[in-house]
Amino acid sequence: MNTAQMPNGKSVLLAGTTGYIGRYVARELMSRGYRVISLGRRAAQEQSELFEQIIVDLCDAKAVADLKNSLPECSSIVSCLGSKTGGRRDAWAVEYDANQSLLSLAQDISTAPFILLSAICVQKPRLEFQFAKRAFEDSLIASGVPYSIVRPTAYFKSLAGQIDNVKRGKAFMMFDTGNRTACKPISGEDLAEFLCDCLDHPDRFNRVLPIGGPGPAITSEEQAEILFRLLGKPMKTRKIPSVFFQIVNGLLAPFSVFSERLADTREFLRIGHYYATESMLLWDEKNKTYNPQKTPEFGSDRLETFYQIVLETGLQDHDLGAHKLF
Repeated sequence: MNTAQMPNGKSVLLAGTTGYIGRYVARELMSRGYRVISLGRRAAQEQSELFEQIIVDLCDAKAVADLKNSLPECSSIVSCLGSKTGGRRDAWAVEYDANQSLLSLAQDISTAPFILLSAICVQKPRLEFQFAKRAFEDSLIASGVPYSIVRPTAYFKSLAGQIDNVKRGKAFMMFDTGNRTACKPISGEDLAEFLCDCLDHPDRFNRVLPIGGPGPAITSEEQAEILFRLLGKPMKTRKIPSVFFQIVNGLLAPFSVFSERLADTREFLRIGHYYATESMLLWDEKNKTYNPQKTPEFGSDRLETFYQIVLETGLQDHDLGAHKLF
């Protein structure tokens, strides 16, 4: 065990370890000497003297109740849970029900604080997973448990879906003008550092913390410019009207009443339209606009560096999941 991983005597209960950000958080916690107790339905790949796994379905009330009697002592809880599909049932089961189970554990074993990974898009909720996230945020705030709710902007991987296509000579797809939306993307490493810092910063307790990577804000057109410049190729783009999502959604509406699968397809189309038309930046309610200047920044990793690495070595463990379109 190297010096950076010497135990600090504290244990953290971590949910969502097998997810994209959860893996970074687990490694960051262990690098700080925390003992990580991972909860989830699937085994994580981590192997360390500071890593312990407990396989449990957090949506199973009886399993969670049984766990309370055998859970090791923990000083805090970090939740990186997130719906993989964004479908209605999955969203509420994961974003709300599973997190409620974690909150009940926090209340029973007197852990503090509870660090929640949320998302900046819940500022203007219109989608099921956003409503589920907001519902749990409200529950956590009302619980009396000290908390930090972290709302990141876009992840680097969510802007990586077109790298392979562009590398193969295809056009970069963008919606409308390509300048309608913008974001301050943050890397997995920087976000994990910010989340873990919350454990040791009481000034972040009982606060909602929007966070992005280092600026300036980047539009879809600017993402394309970076990629083509790195590849040394002339810019080639294809612009798609964002109303496309609404048209297809409307055509499916009469049939989705009888099919949960089609209902989830419609929800995915709503998700597509949302990200095609809404910026991942701090929403200025007073002026009814997204404000890049007021969007907090953290870290040093840049999207251009990430693109360069992916172009040279591939996506590696950056599983795109539902982000392939973007």
